[in-house]
Amino acid sequence: MKRDAILLIIMLLLVVSVSDEAEAPSSVDVFDSSKFVISQTEMLSIYELITPDVNQSYTQYLARTLFGLTDTQAEEAEGMFVVNSGNRTFEVDSDGSYWYADYDKLWNVSLGSEVPTPAICKRDADAWLQLNGLLPANAVFANMGSTNVTAYNPDAEETREKVLQWHVNYEFAIDDIPITGQAAQISVMVGDNGDIVGFDWKWREIESEVYATSNLTEYESILEAYGIPLSRVVDHRLVYTTDEDNVLLFPVWEIEVFEYEEDLEIISLLYFDATVFDPEVEIVTPSAAISVMPGQSVSFDCSVSFGTPPYTYEWRSDFDGSLSTSKTFSIMTLSEVLKKGTPVPHAITVQVRDAENRWTRDIVAVTVEEVDFLPDTTLTIAVAIGAFVLVAALLILRRRKGGFVLLFLLMMFSAFMFLPVTFASSEMSNIRQFTPSAPTGAYDDGVKEVGIEWVGLSHNKPLPNTETNIEGFYNWMKIYGGFSQEFNWGEYSAWEEDFKDAQFSGTDTEWIDAVDFVYYQDHGGPDGVAFTSSHDDTGLEYSALRLGDGDLDSIVFDACSPLKWENNNGDDVFQRWAPSLQGIHQVLSFGTTSQNSAVRGTKFALYMTGFMFLQPTTIINAWFRACAETEGSDRLAAVFYASKSADPLNPQLDDPINDHAYGFGYVCSDPVPGSFSWYVYITSSC
Repeated sequence: MKRDAILLIIMLLLVVSVSDEAEAPSSVDVFDSSKFVISQTEMLSIYELITPDVNQSYTQYLARTLFGLTDTQAEEAEGMFVVNSGNRTFEVDSDGSYWYADYDKLWNVSLGSEVPTPAICKRDADAWLQLNGLLPANAVFANMGSTNVTAYNPDAEETREKVLQWHVNYEFAIDDIPITGQAAQISVMVGDNGDIVGFDWKWREIESEVYATSNLTEYESILEAYGIPLSRVVDHRLVYTTDEDNVLLFPVWEIEVFEYEEDLEIISLLYFDATVFDPEVEIVTPSAAISVMPGQSVSFDCSVSFGTPPYTYEWRSDFDGSLSTSKTFSIMTLSEVLKKGTPVPHAITVQVRDAENRWTRDIVAVTVEEVDFLPDTTLTIAVAIGAFVLVAALLILRRRKGGFVLLFLLMMFSAFMFLPVTFASSEMSNIRQFTPSAPTGAYDDGVKEVGIEWVGLSHNKPLPNTETNIEGFYNWMKIYGGFSQEFNWGEYSAWEEDFKDAQFSGTDTEWIDAVDFVYYQDHGGPDGVAFTSSHDDTGLEYSALRLGDGDLDSIVFDACSPLKWENNNGDDVFQRWAPSLQGIHQVLSFGTTSQNSAVRGTKFALYMTGFMFLQPTTIINAWFRACAETEGSDRLAAVFYASKSADPLNPQLDDPINDHAYGFGYVCSDPVPGSFSWYVYITSSC
């Protein structure tokens, strides 16, 4: 009897010693919606915006009376009306916003010697707006911005700088709460001789009746729900902004935080719903990142609060696409994804929409990877024990008749023990592997290519608009720009090593420096930008970049403060960025914090390629305009490049300042080291 008991114990140990689940990633989602605290006394209003009637005659009237554009008619393009006269353009969008630019003068580094003083510019802008009825009663003066250019020659240790334009900026508020610049702002850009060289006007009246009211979500509880320490908060305020359809004004918490990622200071400007008007979703199954074998069933479920029921659900994988439209489901066919032979997690997202068509999303990482059973130490020990058990069973058979029963039980246990292994092995052959490769066309082969890398939801400081924004850019550049889409690495598959030079153990020659145009979006700072993945690190230092020694011509870092004038150590932008320019034409980014816009990427691509009657502009002009339309006036869009001109403030044609996207105008030759002496840094108030 004792022998039987011993054998049964051994068999049980044998069964539990083998697992069919791979080790889960170490990262854990800290979001906890249960920590939200809802005020029972403080309510905030949501307002509906009035959409004005925009037509051809209205646009022509404004173009003629405001800017003297009388020689051409307004043309319609996708609801926008455009008047072009040479390099001057006036546009009225379907939402009633205006844009005017004289591109011979706006952001022109050759000008700026005859710009009036800020006081005179403000006086004239006030008078011009009042005269033309363009200064609503609730508009107030915000600040004086500017477009500045600074050039530096490290060999001669010479610096040249000047103001190109002054920006007279006005802002709006409602219920004493400011409205963000992308929703409502007026900017008059004044250049040489007091000429108005640019005009950005965004304001819409609101319906007299409040659209809805909703309970306030307490600020401190937002921090707790997302695991943001109070000590990391630089500033916070309550603001109004527009929704994705540009129909409603609703309140959000604007919170600026900082942290250190791989010893890099990372700055984040975050926006969180300030009321329970919008729904909130949290994936509860799996509750954190997991790893599974190919063919293994994975269950998903989520919990939804706030908003207005009923809800609809859409589950997606960034590699496998749509998965389910149910609240809860299970799946056994997630692809095994490899990048350079390394398993990459699926970013599994659920998007929930409520009865008001308001939406929210959450994310979880699921890695599908094969487990190699044969060399596994646990399995080897298990097989050895199994052999011992079989031998022991045979010995028992020789001495006891009841041993036949025990042998039968032994065989049953053995079958169940190896069932997971057999099942997984049979399923592996039916699972497709998704193994993206590096760009195929590279190194100035005549093919124009684009790639994107981004992080949006896969950390506790979410950027919910990132995927929409960057894929808008990516798709526009393919459809209307004619660029070949080479890679789209998002969330966990965006790697820091894709950007680093080989001398720093990077693989940029296979990725970002193997295409012409790259757009990155996540959190950033003066010394580096962040990633969720740790291949090789979660923070990319600009000092590890060598941009343009391959195919790369232009790169966007859509993040907070990569091109800030100075870091905490006192190193200016020239010291930090000059070594990285090895043939790239321009780096486009921000000199301050920036918002997580859902449309900046598409606007940027549109202004580079043009569309119908909208003429293409230079890359730098397109970036400055896209930023002006999606940021507040206290933000600075910025560019950095190496000038091949003897005088960078009076540049020759063969200079990056004149670059267009390939196929849409002039493109200069590569500014490789030895062909230039000057570095140029331009910032423009948004």
